[in-house]
Amino acid sequence: MTETKQQEKISTDKEKWNLSKNNELYWINGWGEGYFFINSKGNIGIQPEKGGPKLDLYEIVQAMDKRGIEAPILIRFDGIIRDRIRKLNKAFDTAIKTFEYENRYQSAYPIKVNQQKHIVQAVKQSGSEHHIGLEVGSKPELLCALSHYSPEESLLLCNGYKDSEYIELALLSRKINIRSIVIIEQFYELQIVLDIAKKLNIEPEIGLRMKSASTGSGRWANSGGELAKFGLNTHEIMQCIHLLKKAGKSHWLKLLHFHVGSQITSIISIKETLREATRIYTEVAKLCPSMSFFDVGGGLGVDYEGAKTASHSSMNYTMEEYARDVVYAIKIACDEEELPHPVIISESGRAITAHHSILVTEVIDVAPMLDVVEKLPTPPSEQEIVNELCFVYETITPENCLESLHDAFHHRENILQLFIQGNLTLEERAYADRVFRHLIAKIRLLSQSLEFIPEDLKKIDEKFLDLYFCNFSVFQSLPDSWAIGQLFPAMPIHRLNERPSRRAHIVDVSCDSDGKIDQFVGKPNPARYIYLHEFKGEPYYLGIFLVGAYQEILGGLHNLFGDTNAVHIDIDEEGNWEFKHLIEGDTMSEVVNYMQYNAQEMIESIRLSIEKALKQKHLTYLESVKIKKTFKDALDNYTYLVV
Repeated sequence: MTETKQQEKISTDKEKWNLSKNNELYWINGWGEGYFFINSKGNIGIQPEKGGPKLDLYEIVQAMDKRGIEAPILIRFDGIIRDRIRKLNKAFDTAIKTFEYENRYQSAYPIKVNQQKHIVQAVKQSGSEHHIGLEVGSKPELLCALSHYSPEESLLLCNGYKDSEYIELALLSRKINIRSIVIIEQFYELQIVLDIAKKLNIEPEIGLRMKSASTGSGRWANSGGELAKFGLNTHEIMQCIHLLKKAGKSHWLKLLHFHVGSQITSIISIKETLREATRIYTEVAKLCPSMSFFDVGGGLGVDYEGAKTASHSSMNYTMEEYARDVVYAIKIACDEEELPHPVIISESGRAITAHHSILVTEVIDVAPMLDVVEKLPTPPSEQEIVNELCFVYETITPENCLESLHDAFHHRENILQLFIQGNLTLEERAYADRVFRHLIAKIRLLSQSLEFIPEDLKKIDEKFLDLYFCNFSVFQSLPDSWAIGQLFPAMPIHRLNERPSRRAHIVDVSCDSDGKIDQFVGKPNPARYIYLHEFKGEPYYLGIFLVGAYQEILGGLHNLFGDTNAVHIDIDEEGNWEFKHLIEGDTMSEVVNYMQYNAQEMIESIRLSIEKALKQKHLTYLESVKIKKTFKDALDNYTYLVV
């Protein structure tokens, strides 16, 4: 295929481009779970609850901008939390009915997944009809959880390392009608519970966390198994039972808990651990008939890729399959031992909150890979090596693409050496660099017509890309993307009725080469770049989806970029979206305060510097006023760029 015909084909493809092609390109139907889609306007549509109103994300962002709420902005949809809780409870209720299980399911939200006040409130309100409980793993989390409770039929599960203060708080909460269950994770904790309960004259309920021999799957597989950080081995479980019986308090024991690990990607891991855990439960229940809760912990995955595989960012099972396997395993084990069926608890925090938050960021600049040109610009001189590079450009054909690529790299290396040796001017080197980038673009274009594309040519797609600079910090808003290579779906939130033609990486505004996204959801495998639209200098927004679990609380202050603006969106009685809560992002004075700087002291320091400069006549009085005002205003402003 000639270059002209190749360009004609691309032009024809552009004319035929439609919404369905962008659906396939970004694989939104795979990871969107029905919550996200492309609407007829070419914008991202959102349906927070099945059968409910559909919203337009781009219109919401525009409305936020008019209110002075700038990107980057985290947009949270409370309706998605409601729908996720409803879906989770329906999955278990259906399984209970299918297998004729003789008890109920009760969910608990582990607040470590996202402790933000308005999110915990949304979870509690959304799950009130299902009596959703909370799970905590530290004293600060316990304090937060206690502030959300009102007397109702829900549980407060107390995990994590515990000291006397933690246990005392947990036991005292029972005095205000909160059903707290202290879960013993280390053997020493049980004696503290016995001592404090006696002192306070409180009859607590306790659970045991078992340390399974089985391990999970995915990145967090090692958080389970015999070498896990938390939990009791079988010997320690028996020690706990003997100690309770000796104290005459075996009736306190109500719950067995285990945790396979976060984001379990394979259902086989869950099945294997359930076989072991149900056997331990039945053995403990025979010794302590007061047992009535079976807590399967967290681990229910989220399919960030939409691939339905056991890869790190996916899962090869559904929520419904998970519920069926849990219910069936517990029923069979209890029936075999003729024991009552316990209440089933799960702590599926990621599955509840991941989908509800979207990070919206604005493109502020692009460093483009140059395109093919009909004619190269006139060279600044007659340097032979530069002319040779131009000749390669002019003579490329589909058949000699690979040879031309090798020649191009050879010439570029020679040009670099000539420049270092002083035999090439900066202007000549700059021209050669420009020709090289045009040349790579032309090689890539012509190589697409080959029946077989050699590996060296394929690598061009991964190395020579546009850089889309976006107003956010990976380290603050997507720490798992940087730290463990977690995939988060990303795509434009508008212009989706156009063909995105630029191959790009997304880079943030931090001063760190790791502040980028260079792996993207793809079909069937993750992609090394994302297709974006040509940046025209007008507002262009990207959305990064499924960021509601762990990202906010794990975010760091690299370069002192703080929390982003966050808003909660919900549906009113008339089916329109309403702006419920605004959590303003960190100002510069707030983030410098985290580093032990005092704003007033900083202003005073600048004032002293201004006075010294005035005495030395380095600046005018008008300039001094301007410097002081600019400094003070900056302290009160958003840490991100003003676009």
